[in-house]
Amino acid sequence: MLAGLCLFMLWSLISCGTQSEGDQKPNIIIIYADDLGYGDLSSYGGDIPTPNIDRIGKEGIRFTDFYVAAPVCTPSRYSLLTGAYPQRSRHNLDQVIMPGQDHHFDDSEVTLAELLRSQHYQTAIMGKWHLGSKEPSYLPMHHGFEVFSGHKGGCIDYFTHVYGGLGNFWYVNGQPDEEEGYATDLITDHALDFIEKVKNEAAPFFLYLPYNAPHYGKTDPDTIPEVTVTLSEGNYDDHQVMNTLQAPEKYVQQFAHVQDPYRKLYSAMVASLDDNVGRVMNKLEEEGLLNNTMVWFISDNGGYAENYYGHASNGVLRGEKATVWEGGIRVPAMVCWKAKIKPQQVLSQPACNIDIVPTLGTLTGFADTLSHLPIDGIDIGPVLFDQKTFERDIFWRYGEQSAFRRGDWKLYNRQELYHLATDKSEKNNVAQEYPEKVKELQEAYEKMENRLIIQ
Repeated sequence: MLAGLCLFMLWSLISCGTQSEGDQKPNIIIIYADDLGYGDLSSYGGDIPTPNIDRIGKEGIRFTDFYVAAPVCTPSRYSLLTGAYPQRSRHNLDQVIMPGQDHHFDDSEVTLAELLRSQHYQTAIMGKWHLGSKEPSYLPMHHGFEVFSGHKGGCIDYFTHVYGGLGNFWYVNGQPDEEEGYATDLITDHALDFIEKVKNEAAPFFLYLPYNAPHYGKTDPDTIPEVTVTLSEGNYDDHQVMNTLQAPEKYVQQFAHVQDPYRKLYSAMVASLDDNVGRVMNKLEEEGLLNNTMVWFISDNGGYAENYYGHASNGVLRGEKATVWEGGIRVPAMVCWKAKIKPQQVLSQPACNIDIVPTLGTLTGFADTLSHLPIDGIDIGPVLFDQKTFERDIFWRYGEQSAFRRGDWKLYNRQELYHLATDKSEKNNVAQEYPEKVKELQEAYEKMENRLIIQ
C-alpha cells in the first residue's frame, strides 16, 4: 500500500507539472516600428532587404490587411495600449503630442501593461513613449511599466538624443540620462538586458519595444552629426530644429547604389532596424524562449511616401502618414508564436491594433476585466489559431478626415466608396454605382461616432 501511495503521489506531481507547462502563459513582445511604409519590407514587395523582420511572418502570420486606428504616432499608440479608438481619450491623445503639451492618460484609462501586471507579468518599455511627459506622472512607469528606457517624446536625434535645440529627451531606467550610441542600437541593448534579467523568472514578461526608427530624427542645427540628411528646418518654442534622416555609416554604405539621398538614408535606417530585430529574435532563440514567446511586429502608421521627398514607400497604396487613405492606416504587421501559431501563413482577414488588447485578454486571463472598459477591438484569437474569417467594421476619424471599412468596402470622408478587394489603390470611386452601400456605411459610421462621444 505504501509503495502504491508513493507511486500515486509521484504520478500526481508529474501530471500537475505537465499541466502547468501546457497552461504556461506566453511571454509577449510587441515591436512597434515608427512611420514604416507598407511597401518598405522585402516581404511586402519592397526593395530594402529585411530578412529578420520577415522571419516573424515566415514563422507565423503575415497580414495583408492590418490597420492602425489612427494615421499618426500618438493616437495609434493610445489604441494599441488600450484597445479603444483614440476618440475615447480624455486628455487629447487623439492627436500628436508636441513638447510641453499636457496630453496624457487619464487615471480611469487602463493600459495593456497594467492589465498584464494583474496577471503577474513583468513589464517593460524600451523605446518611444509619446503618450504624455509634461508631468512625471504621465510617464510609462505610472501606467503599468516597471522599466522604461528610451525617449519620452515623438522623435529625437538618433546620435545625440536631443529634440532639436530643446535638449536631451533620453531616459534610462525611468530617469533622464545620457548615453552614447545610435538610438536604435541602444533601445535593443536595453531590451536584451531586460530579457537577460527575467529569463529565469517564473513569471512571464511583456516587452513593449516601440522603436523610433525609421521616423525622421529631430536634430539641433548647432550640432549636426555625420551621416545626416536634412528634410526640413524650422522653429519650435523659440528653438531651432531640423527634421533629419540618420544612420550609421556602415548601413549607408550598404545602399551606396541608391541615387536618391533621402531614400538611401531611409533604407539604411530600415536595415539597421531589421538587424536589431534580428538581435532580439536571436536572443530569444539562444535562451530557449522563442517557442513560448508571442512576437508581434507592427508599424504605427504609414510612411512619408509623398512629403519629405517621399523617402518611404507605401507600395501601391494611396496616401501616406496623416491621411486615412490606405497608405496612412494599412500597415505591415506580423505575429509568431512557435508553440501555437502555424508558420508560413499570409492572411487577408482585416485586423486592427485595437484588437491586440482583447486578444491578449483571452490568452492571459484578463478578459473579464475588459467588460468594465470601453474596448472597441475584438479577440482575433480564432484568426491566429484556427484560420477563421469574419466580416467586421473598422472606424477612423482624424481631423477633418474620416473612413469606415466593412468587409471589402471602404467609405472615405462619408461620400467616396471603394471596393478594396479589387481596388486597394483606391483609384475608382464607385459611390454612384452603389448608393445603397454608401448609405449603409454612412449610417454605420455615424452610429460608431455617436458611441465614441465621451459622457
